[in-house]
Amino acid sequence: MSEHGQDNEKPAINCKVVLIGKSGVGKTSIISRYTTNIFKDSLMATPGANFITKKVFMPEEKENLKFEIWDTAGQERYRSLAKVFYKNASACILVYDITNKSSFEDIKSFWVTELKENAPQNISM
Repeated sequence: MSEHGQDNEKPAINCKVVLIGKSGVGKTSIISRYTTNIFKDSLMATPGANFITKKVFMPEEKENLKFEIWDTAGQERYRSLAKVFYKNASACILVYDITNKSSFEDIKSFWVTELKENAPQNISM
């Protein structure tokens, strides 16, 4: 065990998480803040998808989790690729911009239906 009580010898449980939503809503910023604790107010649009991992020790469960975080492109031309990223996903974070009503409408009118049709049945949204 490490000095913080982590059992680094125990294999990590993989947890695939996919962030989806319209372009420019802040998916990449959310991931950057979570994984590096740095917030950048200006980032380039994600082309296709990006992938990053973060290991977290859950002391209550005495488990190591390895988050496999997928940052998908929000541009409409990439939407058909998104369903590839849902495979084996445990969770999907639907991201919208509170200052852009159409980004919220897009979640309701497209992404929720898309997930219900193409994501694993037990995915958490």
